[in-house]
Amino acid sequence: MAITWWVPAYRLNTARASWEPPPEAAISSPMREQPVPGWRTDPVKLGLPGAGDSRIAVSGDPFGPRPFVGSIENRAYFLAHSTSGDQVQWWLVGLDASTGGALFDAVPFSEDERPPQCFLNGPTDVLCLGRSPVPSAAVIDAQSGVMKYRGPTDLRALDGGQSVKQVGIYAVAIEQDQGVFGIGPRAETTWFVPGNGSIRVSQAMRSRESWQTLTAQLEANPRTYRSTVFSVVDGKVIEPEIDEGYTLGKVAFYTGGFAAEVNEPNEVSAELAFFDESGKRLSGNDSYSAPDDGSIDLPVVSSERDDETVVFSADGRKLLEARYGAVALVGTTLMVNMTSSQEFPEWQQYSMRDGAVGPVCDFPMDDYVGHHDSTLVFEFSYVRGEVLLAARDLNSCERLWTIPKEVDSLDRIWRIDGTLVQLANEGTELRSLVAPD
Repeated sequence: MAITWWVPAYRLNTARASWEPPPEAAISSPMREQPVPGWRTDPVKLGLPGAGDSRIAVSGDPFGPRPFVGSIENRAYFLAHSTSGDQVQWWLVGLDASTGGALFDAVPFSEDERPPQCFLNGPTDVLCLGRSPVPSAAVIDAQSGVMKYRGPTDLRALDGGQSVKQVGIYAVAIEQDQGVFGIGPRAETTWFVPGNGSIRVSQAMRSRESWQTLTAQLEANPRTYRSTVFSVVDGKVIEPEIDEGYTLGKVAFYTGGFAAEVNEPNEVSAELAFFDESGKRLSGNDSYSAPDDGSIDLPVVSSERDDETVVFSADGRKLLEARYGAVALVGTTLMVNMTSSQEFPEWQQYSMRDGAVGPVCDFPMDDYVGHHDSTLVFEFSYVRGEVLLAARDLNSCERLWTIPKEVDSLDRIWRIDGTLVQLANEGTELRSLVAPD
């Protein structure tokens, strides 16, 4: 299988030396051997009542409560509940993922039987939304646990009206065919950007815990195809450096900026352009048009018709070309699925440093959690089977170890600031997973 590095020979070493991989899904503890529990904690230690039934709010129902709210560096937030008789009390829990210690005593905020939804809203707030008897909100200080606001709101946790979505560490409210709103410290809407309300969230950034601060939406008029890029921090619209009359079509975001389809006024042709976060144009390429949806934290263009996948640097330099297929990035190794199957993949490896072709592995990258050196860790909480966690060697593709899954297990595992955190024993324990000894 051919691979091409698109840099003149006399600039080759300089280009490779200047390229840096995007933020990694790295695990801080070695994973060559099967990990063991490190710190352990439980809902009572985190501030929930000892009497009754206190748990982190895990459920086997796909529409049930979402236990992990999100994290900011090593600060992790979870939804919990306690029951006493017929009463259900919902709580926000905060802990230090590196030590397991509580950030503050768990905060009670709702007694609704139906599960609320909680969102990060910037580096300082957590927003939690209840649903009955009337929509209500609680805004909790993410560092101290102080309740900053508790009361009515026009926001909705589910679709309909001003429904709340998570973009990076910010919560925004969207209204179909109206636009996107910011959310303030009293669960009120603040800034507004008009559009169709369908925003772009980078899956690559979500998986790598990067802080996406820009998004885009199309105009509300379905007859036009024009995107507006704006900040979810303050609603500032980013004015890209493009010629008058030209417009943006499809947009993809990654660490350091975004790539976009730039359409001519007559919409006869388009080119691919690269911008930094301020909208400054870094480069363009008229051989390609629309970027992919962002499965990795780099700009990618792929074409099934031309049977090619092309990866660029954040500033628009063409790094390598491989055959068409889904892509994944592990450190400086690019992996391209040579089949159209997610269940039976064939991941061809390429070195982003020297273009060398590596082995072909058949493990499912959809379940990838993170890596330590050449050890890749995969989590199967949401997959039926007998394995909860497993590790593979990137170089040989062989399985190194597995942790079995109990029947009907509700265990969940997240990578939080480099630490693997497991929710175990039906929501009654949180623990870290670390190398033996």
